[in-house]
Amino acid sequence: MNEFIGIVVKVLYRNEDFLIAKLQTDNEELTIKGSIYGVNKGEEVKVRGTWENHTQFGKQFVVEFWERPIPQTKDQVIAFLASPLIKGCGPKQSVVIAEKLGEDALMIISEQGEASLQGIKGIGEKRASNIVESVRSTFEVQKIISELLVFGISARMAMRLYKEYESNTVAVVTENPYKLTELNLIGFLKADEIAQKIGISPLSGYRIDACVNYVLKETCFSSGHCYVLEEILLAEASRALNHNTIEENKVSMDELAQSIYRLEEKHIVIEDNCVYPKFLFTYEDRLARKLSEMKGSRDGVALPSLEKQITNYQKKQGIILAEKQRDAIRRLFEEQMLILTGGPGTGKTTVIRAMIDIYKELYPELIICLAAPTGKASRQLSEVAGHDASTIHRLIGYQQGEIPTYNWQDKLSCDLLVVDEMSMVDVQLASLLMDALENDTRILFVGDTDQLPSVNPGNVLSDMIQSGLSTVALTEVFRQAQESQIISNAHRVNQGKSLLIDSDKGDFYFIHQEDPKRIADYIVRSALRFQELGYSISDILILSPMKKGPAGTIALNDQLRDALNPADSTKNEWKIGKNLFRLGDKVIQIKNNQSKGVFNGDIGVITKISKEVNENSETVEKMTCDFMGIKVSYEKSETKELELGYAITIHKSQGGEAPIVIIPATTSHYIMLARNLMYTGMTRAKERIVLIGTEKAMEIAIRNNKLRERNSGLSNRITSYTENNNRFSTRNASGERG
Repeated sequence: MNEFIGIVVKVLYRNEDFLIAKLQTDNEELTIKGSIYGVNKGEEVKVRGTWENHTQFGKQFVVEFWERPIPQTKDQVIAFLASPLIKGCGPKQSVVIAEKLGEDALMIISEQGEASLQGIKGIGEKRASNIVESVRSTFEVQKIISELLVFGISARMAMRLYKEYESNTVAVVTENPYKLTELNLIGFLKADEIAQKIGISPLSGYRIDACVNYVLKETCFSSGHCYVLEEILLAEASRALNHNTIEENKVSMDELAQSIYRLEEKHIVIEDNCVYPKFLFTYEDRLARKLSEMKGSRDGVALPSLEKQITNYQKKQGIILAEKQRDAIRRLFEEQMLILTGGPGTGKTTVIRAMIDIYKELYPELIICLAAPTGKASRQLSEVAGHDASTIHRLIGYQQGEIPTYNWQDKLSCDLLVVDEMSMVDVQLASLLMDALENDTRILFVGDTDQLPSVNPGNVLSDMIQSGLSTVALTEVFRQAQESQIISNAHRVNQGKSLLIDSDKGDFYFIHQEDPKRIADYIVRSALRFQELGYSISDILILSPMKKGPAGTIALNDQLRDALNPADSTKNEWKIGKNLFRLGDKVIQIKNNQSKGVFNGDIGVITKISKEVNENSETVEKMTCDFMGIKVSYEKSETKELELGYAITIHKSQGGEAPIVIIPATTSHYIMLARNLMYTGMTRAKERIVLIGTEKAMEIAIRNNKLRERNSGLSNRITSYTENNNRFSTRNASGERG
């Protein structure tokens, strides 16, 4: 093994876990690569490792161990303090500190703390604290990273662990790596890998408990369940623990059963052979209690003036509402909670607009809130309702992993709440939303039960309907909507019938192609043709059932970007690892970011890629995206929240719509072809839809109405709590009469 000490003179490539750089030693310049965390140009490092000859890049030094010697010269001190490792200290401050404290600046800062920085211009109390903490932790972190790399833990993961456990990080990992799975810092498989390197027994109780917990949560989130049957959990955990294991190290069913009961109360809840992750049980139970309380908290009272208001509204708008639509309006004012369902063309949006306008007329002083699970769904709701709407997350002030601003203690001021796209709302979000409401808030839940259910656990909308909560189902497709082949064929698919297409109408096309690569080519051609007709890339929604394969979103995105937004000298680009972002690219946000005001599923366009000087006088690259008028800025480290959005999965499209929708229909997507998936995709189109593929694939999707059943106890809980509430009310009433 060879060793070198030198100065990093150029960074060739970096991500959070990996660095390739030029290192200048006393004798030569060499290319180094490895898991080197946080090193920047101008810093001195000591590296140990071996040489390799790369087929493309030639001789490179593969780093197996590295350390950052304590900077000895003034220039080294400046480079170190100006690096991203030191919070609150930019290039200007680093020069001033080095001038004042000299070559021993870092030792002085470590020993004397904030006092050493007093009186330095531009460094206040908070900035001084950040600098001291960063300097002290950096060398400790470096040591921890080096020790954890031996166990296959990346620098990025080591940093996450350090934030949680600080100086105890290595001790925690080596004693029980499975503990890290409880905080979702690593998954069970990674913990198992580390445990094997440490030498922890395969029969360790730590291992068995962690596996049961992992399998339970994994099964719930991959299948949308709130609970797993005990026998299925045991079988799946046994398979995971005993795969490729010698007989003497195999975990028995008895040991697994004991593990389930060890985990009870702390991590899981067992109820009638149903095993819940504790947090999902809590959300389901709280949601059921709240719904049952609100269901019985207001007697139905019909307003004498309501019929007059409905009549006046129709005259004012020049429309005639169907009887079912008028009934829905009456029911909203008669009941505490109402569910409104219906497919495309059944007049849901007309009813919502009427309800809100009439409510404003009757109660001008009361507060109306409109919300939906995604940003695009909330913007769409705002447009059709003529009233401001927000995401549910923003409405209740919820950031992942934190207590919402409005919760069971601090309630939201809202007299009427309208929640659209309720089929997308999972049990956790529904529970947090209901927690935030006063019991006298009037609620309208709107959704289409035939669309795809929520991505995360729960089947909330269907469960609420099944429990007997007041529901109006709009089923009549109005004449104007019947003229749309998009709507008529969406309903045909939903009813299990084949498509009926009249190409002369110009709103529905089916292009016959069998080969997935040819299907992808025709998708690109179709998108280009619509672009020639004047549609923007934001107007064209290309939906695929899957990510992988020639007609999946990953392959399609590269082809579509090259066709719709080809590279040229006027378009700046960002290359980040394997990802490339280009000025003018269509992108999709894949993670909720409350602080930026963008949410999972929001689609935008890159409008600017530039270099800017930040508050620390550092030059940073920034990218700006326009999400339907909302301008959002990203640094390179934040682009993991973005993906190309020319083609997205049908699941990601829920809650949105576009003038043009193009969908591949290929048997290579066999595993995902289902009626509700195709129905959901088709109902995203406003003007035209193009299906490209085979009739066979469409028939498979249309016939496949086997909805994957979700394990949920919500419906039964609502019913049970409602009955208990009614019995309690009856006893109280009897007592009062007596």
